[in-house]
Amino acid sequence: MKKSKFIVLIMVAFSLSLGGCSFFNGQSAKKQEMIQIAESKKMKVAIENMLKKLDPKALTPEGKIKSYKISKDDLDYNPMGGLLVKIVINNDEKLVLSTTIQEDATTGKYEETYFGETEELSDLLDKE
Repeated sequence: MKKSKFIVLIMVAFSLSLGGCSFFNGQSAKKQEMIQIAESKKMKVAIENMLKKLDPKALTPEGKIKSYKISKDDLDYNPMGGLLVKIVINNDEKLVLSTTIQEDATTGKYEETYFGETEELSDLLDKE
C-alpha cells in the first residue's frame, strides 16, 4: 500500500513539474513575440511618428526629444487589443511615455491608440 502511494505521489509531482515547465515556456515565447513586434520596422515608424507629433523636431539636434528606447521588460498585451509599450526618452527614466499601439486592419500599419506621459516629460515638451 505504501509503495503504490509513493508511486502516485511521484507521478503527481512529475505531472506538476511538466505543467510548470510548459507554462514558463509559453510565457517565454509570448515575451519573445512581443519583443519581436516592438523591434520591428513598422513599430519604429509608428513610435517616431508619435514622437514627431509631440515634438516636431524630435530625433534631431534641435528637438527636445533626442532619442528613445523601448523598455522590453515592460511590454505587455493590452486586453482591449494592441501592445502596451513603455518608451524611455533621452535615456532618462523620468522621461517616460506609455502607449498602446495597434495594427490598423485596413493599412497594416501600427498606430498609437492611447498615450500617457510622465510629468517630467510633459514639462520638457512644454518648455519654449
